Amino acid sequence: MKKSRTKILVVFTLCLLLVSAVFLGKETAQAAGNYTIRINKATNVVTVYSNGAPYKAFVCSTGSATPIGTFRTSQKLRWHVLDGPSYGQYCTRIVGGILFHSVWYYVNGDYASQSYVQYNKLGTTASHGCVRLTVADSKWIYDNCPLGTSVTVFWGSSNDDPLGKPEAIKIPAKYGSRGWDPTDPMAGNPYSNLRPAIYASGVQTRVEYGSDFNPYNGVGAFDSLGNNITGKMTCIGSVNTRRLGSYPLTYTVTDALGRSASTSVTYYVVDSQKATITGVTTPLTKEYNSTLKLRSKIKATTVDGKNLTSKIKIKVIYPKGKSEKTYKKDTIKLTKLGTYKFNYYVTNPNNGRETKVTAKVTVKDTKKPKLTGVPAKKTVEYNSAKNLKSKIKAKLVSGKNVTSKIIVKVKTPGSKKFVKLSDKKCKSYKFQKLGTYRVQYSVANPGNKKAVAQKTTVITVKDTKAPKLLGVKAEKSVECEEILNLKSGVTAKLLSGKNMTSKIAIKVKAPGAKKYITLSAKGAQKYCFDKVGVYTVEYSVANPNNAKAVAKKTMKVTVTPKEIVSPDDPVTPDDGVTPDDPGTNNEPVTVSRFVMLNDIIKPEDFR
Repeated sequence: MKKSRTKILVVFTLCLLLVSAVFLGKETAQAAGNYTIRINKATNVVTVYSNGAPYKAFVCSTGSATPIGTFRTSQKLRWHVLDGPSYGQYCTRIVGGILFHSVWYYVNGDYASQSYVQYNKLGTTASHGCVRLTVADSKWIYDNCPLGTSVTVFWGSSNDDPLGKPEAIKIPAKYGSRGWDPTDPMAGNPYSNLRPAIYASGVQTRVEYGSDFNPYNGVGAFDSLGNNITGKMTCIGSVNTRRLGSYPLTYTVTDALGRSASTSVTYYVVDSQKATITGVTTPLTKEYNSTLKLRSKIKATTVDGKNLTSKIKIKVIYPKGKSEKTYKKDTIKLTKLGTYKFNYYVTNPNNGRETKVTAKVTVKDTKKPKLTGVPAKKTVEYNSAKNLKSKIKAKLVSGKNVTSKIIVKVKTPGSKKFVKLSDKKCKSYKFQKLGTYRVQYSVANPGNKKAVAQKTTVITVKDTKAPKLLGVKAEKSVECEEILNLKSGVTAKLLSGKNMTSKIAIKVKAPGAKKYITLSAKGAQKYCFDKVGVYTVEYSVANPNNAKAVAKKTMKVTVTPKEIVSPDDPVTPDDGVTPDDPGTNNEPVTVSRFVMLNDIIKPEDFR
């Protein structure tokens, strides 16, 4: 009886198992393969090892009730009822009620009833103890890991996940709260035809030369469900912003479903900047009439180093001018005072943009003025008045007349210092000393007080005019044989006051003589007029400084006969005196007779 009951129980159990196998997809245990599985509860990562080596990794969701330990799979269930109730695909029993299975569904066998809220929790602790996987991952274990496969559950760290933590694709809210598992390979899955996409419509393909370039700027990548996965995108190729040209780049991205997309973008490194002109010094000050090299050290280059120096054009605006004038020479003589503007132009052939650089050059006249008309030496007459500025001129190098700015200083003979003269004194300066005067002319540049032109004239003052003869009478009468000092009362001196009396020469021309006879000093002091008639006495004195400057004066001396009165000679009526005239004492008056004494006193005795 007991054996019969036992047989009945076994048969019943087998029937139940058969029914379960038919309706629940139950599979019998199989021999273990070469795979082992490790589940890291801390990171929610499943790592499959093949022959001891890491082979494949899955993201999962474990639960706090997931037991730690090593187990062997014992059952596989295609669809299986879970807590809730809920339902899972591709179930593989780990131990007891702990299974590998897909994220649960609301309806058994309904592929479009998966909970998206739970699906998006993959990678976090979310289950009641089972190990949730995507449909694709749970199916891989279901298909590839035979029953009896070793499964170890442990609490570790990311270091215990040799293949890292895979990512499950997220299902955006636009797809609702339930639907197909995106990884489900079953025909009819609406996600099976979706693909990731790369969008580059916002890319700025023109890249400025020398700029920092980020190939991901403006490029976006999205997975098959529209999630932004730009960070997973890779780029093949590079752009050298230091070299003009075109650069094709290829962008590739693979989403969590293993689907890929790629696109190519060609970038162009361009020069949109103005060329650079260097070497222009501004502001600059130059001397009047100096030469300026307009292209010295001036260079022009594009940003990529292309030399455009030879393409530089120069235009000038002259002082007080308004319009530009093209200037083709390399040098210019600065013949105008004021500010020149030199505009340098160059066009960048890469983009047609023009560069303009202006140099301002202020031209000044800061040099010493030019003093003209100042003689090195000069001789003037004593006591003469001279205009010391006569014919003296001064002007700047630029031509401005600064004659009125000339300063005149004089150092007189014997003096140690120069004395500044007023304009009035300069116009009529009197040289009242004999000797050497020094006249210093100086004029400063109004624009540079340190630039002073100076010249000195050495003026020798001499007394070269005829001396002054004084005391010479024009006419005189003497009796024959009268002796005179012809120098008496006669003096001579130079204009400067020097006494020249001793230098007076006296000549006498006697009546009837044709020539003058020069008297000695002694003869002039005692000259005897021994002839009746008219003598001419010539006085002359020469300036010792100038033999040609002679003062001459003549004196006419009329010599009358000498009257001799004898006591025996009666007075004739012609005398105008009668014997009876009162006051005569009635004395007889004799008539004088004239005696010529030519033979008595000779003029030679006084020579």
